[in-house]
Amino acid sequence: MDFASAYLFNKTPEELRRVGALGGRARARNLRLRKARQAPVARELTCPHEETAAEAIRRIDALCPWLVGAERCVSRGQRG
Repeated sequence: MDFASAYLFNKTPEELRRVGALGGRARARNLRLRKARQAPVARELTCPHEETAAEAIRRIDALCPWLVGAERCVSRGQRG
């Protein structure tokens, strides 16, 4: 019989709860210690660049010259 099963053999439910609680506390303590040993993560506080509509229009115009000015709508009353 190995030590682990002998350790839990012939225990009352209250003793088993205590064994489980001790194991949980030890695991939590080990996790806290492991987390404290890790280097802190440096995060940038700036938000990523979001493209504006004007920048997108300029980029599309550079890629597709035949679409230059397509963003301007001409209503029926303004033609000719």
